[in-house]
Amino acid sequence: MKNTRRQFLHTAALGAAAGSLLPSTLTAASIPAQPSPAFVPPKGEIVDWHTHWLGPTVVKLLSERKTGPRYFINAKGERFALTKGEAAPAPDAKPVATHTYDIAERLRHLDEVGVRKQLLGVVAPSYDTVLSPEEARPLWRAQNDDLAELVRKHPTRFFALATLPTARPDWAAEELERAHRDLGFIGATLPLDAFISLESARHLTPIFKVAQKFGSHLYIHRGAAATPGAVPEVGATNAYFGLPTTRQPNGELPDLPGDHAWARSTLITSTHLAAGAITLALTDLLDPYPDVTVQHTMIGGSIAQVIEAVEQRTERAGQRNPRERLRRIYLDTGATGRGPRGIALAAKVFGADRILFGSDYGPWPTIQPFVEGVASAEISADEKRLIYSGNGQAILKARGRA
Repeated sequence: MKNTRRQFLHTAALGAAAGSLLPSTLTAASIPAQPSPAFVPPKGEIVDWHTHWLGPTVVKLLSERKTGPRYFINAKGERFALTKGEAAPAPDAKPVATHTYDIAERLRHLDEVGVRKQLLGVVAPSYDTVLSPEEARPLWRAQNDDLAELVRKHPTRFFALATLPTARPDWAAEELERAHRDLGFIGATLPLDAFISLESARHLTPIFKVAQKFGSHLYIHRGAAATPGAVPEVGATNAYFGLPTTRQPNGELPDLPGDHAWARSTLITSTHLAAGAITLALTDLLDPYPDVTVQHTMIGGSIAQVIEAVEQRTERAGQRNPRERLRRIYLDTGATGRGPRGIALAAKVFGADRILFGSDYGPWPTIQPFVEGVASAEISADEKRLIYSGNGQAILKARGRA
């Protein structure tokens, strides 16, 4: 039986659904209630579901461009990623870290921290909102071809998700079919901005129809979308929250004297992530696609905190408790989701069997803090095993990749 949401939609009790997803040696009832903060997984056990890698063909194509987005490679071989409109690196620009593209360096680090397998995929090469669909198409196709070649070289260490555009959902649907049929991928990545509103997400119906056909794993990661109704993380914000209308990429704010820019930037990100989780889990968006698994990035932002208040509101209105619907998606621990208290709360609200280990390796130079975040969470050792490897292995096994 596929390890998908179909199991939950046809199970009468939430507890029974949780038990059906756990490895055969674990059940929801058998997981100890007492935390064991000292637990660290054995070397080579971890399955990492959140990493970034950009293929060499994409870098070559971008290096041939005269203005950003492009790559500039200097005489030392250092790479500089330039944004839209830039022709050359700024004097103080730092080169792209070698671990983001050097596979030998990556493999050494995986062995060092004990990662058995790692998911590769990234949203950015779709270049939605930055390039026209016609300009971007060679880039995201090259990224997917490069990923396929890498997985062929290292089939026991890597598995992959296709990069898809949102400006042309018909092209994206064709590419997802190619990714499954010809490239051996398990699914695709899609940008978070497309899922802030239900209206925007519905424009991706052609992609979801192909995903249902193949039982895809779809990963929703932070990124820009070109769908009508998409809401960018760096767009205008509600002044009620004390947020200015102009911001840096990724929702970052400039430091203001006496203020706390990082707290306000984090509020932007956590709210944006939670809005995506609501669209994915609490609406009817996924109802027609029970064989698709959906992974939402960075523990879903503040959704685990918000849901209790949502439960209270729905109870007062005489509506069904929404919490069980949250189990229609997986969360990962990348970047803003790596904190031990956030992981523990998400495990309590969603269930530990709905959390995947994710390191955000690429933008982050080391996986170790993410290993330590799960290890320090006040959850049981068996729950940690599920997060480090059990849940990921179950998804891969259902797709013949364990």
